[in-house]
Amino acid sequence: MKQDKAITAVGVLAIILSLLMMSVGRFIMGGITLLLAFGVFWNRGGGKRNDRSIYEKIVKTDLSIAELYEKLKDTDTPLGKPWIAEHKGFAGESILFGPGSFRDCVVISRGKNYIDVRHVTRLENIIRSQDDEYRFSGLVNAAETEVTPKRYAVFAGFKLASVMLVKHLTELTEKLDKERDAAMPETLDFYRFYYHNSSDGCFRDSDGNEVLKVETSLHPFTVRVLDSDGELMGAVVPHEMNQRDEPAESAGFELLTGEGHFGEIRRFRDKSGEGFIADTDAGEFTLKLFPSCMKARISCNYMIEQEGKLKAVIGGSPNIIFDEHGNCRSDLINSYDDDYLVLYAVLEVFILTLNSRFLK
Repeated sequence: MKQDKAITAVGVLAIILSLLMMSVGRFIMGGITLLLAFGVFWNRGGGKRNDRSIYEKIVKTDLSIAELYEKLKDTDTPLGKPWIAEHKGFAGESILFGPGSFRDCVVISRGKNYIDVRHVTRLENIIRSQDDEYRFSGLVNAAETEVTPKRYAVFAGFKLASVMLVKHLTELTEKLDKERDAAMPETLDFYRFYYHNSSDGCFRDSDGNEVLKVETSLHPFTVRVLDSDGELMGAVVPHEMNQRDEPAESAGFELLTGEGHFGEIRRFRDKSGEGFIADTDAGEFTLKLFPSCMKARISCNYMIEQEGKLKAVIGGSPNIIFDEHGNCRSDLINSYDDDYLVLYAVLEVFILTLNSRFLK
């Protein structure tokens, strides 16, 4: 929240400075400063702060940490059940989930008139008793670990899971603020993990087992997902191509299975956000873009929802360097409902392939 306010303040100061320059006839310098101010606000993003940030969210409420912990204390998550410690950025006790293997923690703290929910990896800011030191043993030091496609994908998957946990714990806090007796879930955000690396050509599960095969390229535009026997499970075909021999997004895309037509995909942009809508024989799926998870260098991140229920989170990097394989594409899926796993894989490959046209 402090970072968001700081960025806003810098942008406002840049605007004031540009107006002062123009008032004394320094139109060129004033114009350059105004462009810089535009860049600051563009980087900050539009809309409400909670919609812009994936790492920190706030809930205006008079709920105390003790009340919130009493409701959440039995809720299990990928980062474990909550416990009590302190965080240097806030007075009093905080609720913590984690840390996970890659130092991920979600910290819930009390501000003056709000609850702050944030993802952190700087564990030195957590003040804990000696009895809780066991929670910090066995952590992976990413800087000293050889980076392989699988290790990177697992690392990135934890980052995506952590920011989803921030989102959903925020929603639970908002729910409790409105209804103090609201029931809390016994489990939250448990998922199954899958990844694809372009050096391999397969989607694999967290144990490294081959689940699906992948055929993908930008020129010619190819998005195909096959089973282990090479039978087509799903594909995406553009309705039209532009003069650069790339998909014309405005014309939409056809979604296919091995049996033929399965649905249509179109891009959407409105006040709620942007992404894609897949209108399929199994119902409508919304793929909503959310901000880049830069802590894991994953920039093509989408939540897949059906009728408002989260089904999966997909993400990846279209250009990451591994010592052994060189430049690679890395796709990953956190699946909260495996019933539509093939669809998630097709949509993940489709989006990463489409975005690869922006690479130089």
